Amino acid sequence: MSDTTDNTQDQNTSSDTSNASTSSRASSSSSASSSSGGSSGGGSSLSPIPGGVNAQILDAVNQSTAAVMDTAATQGAATAYQKVAQAAAFAVQDATDYSRNVENIAMTAQGVIVAKMLEDQSNIPIYTPVLATLQEMVIAASTNLATVGTTASTIATEFPAAKS
Repeated sequence: MSDTTDNTQDQNTSSDTSNASTSSRASSSSSASSSSGGSSGGGSSLSPIPGGVNAQILDAVNQSTAAVMDTAATQGAATAYQKVAQAAAFAVQDATDYSRNVENIAMTAQGVIVAKMLEDQSNIPIYTPVLATLQEMVIAASTNLATVGTTASTIATEFPAAKS
């Protein structure tokens, strides 16, 4: 029987707690509705203005909006600069890869041509212009790399966000 008595007491305690919190909410609600009925108690700084919104709240919202918009513009410019700088870096990287690949092709072709020339010296007049063309390819790739590097540097340093 003591188990049954303990369970009944637990239920009564739980019910009492629930009733107390409900009545607490009801009294808070009734006091809030009585204070919002236009009494001019100690909260006069938060009373509504004729337009319906407190001037301090409007000021706070306007200041928050201005701060967010200023930050957004700065972040937008920084993001734009980052994208331009990244594109310039990719262009330099691609030009470097191109130059490296042209040099590898030219070196391989030169090796084959020199082997053919040594194998039969009558091939020297045939392959000499090809060696010159391979050398021109390497020079053109190096010039392209220098041009892309200079252009990328100019674009990145003259981008509007970099000056601000």
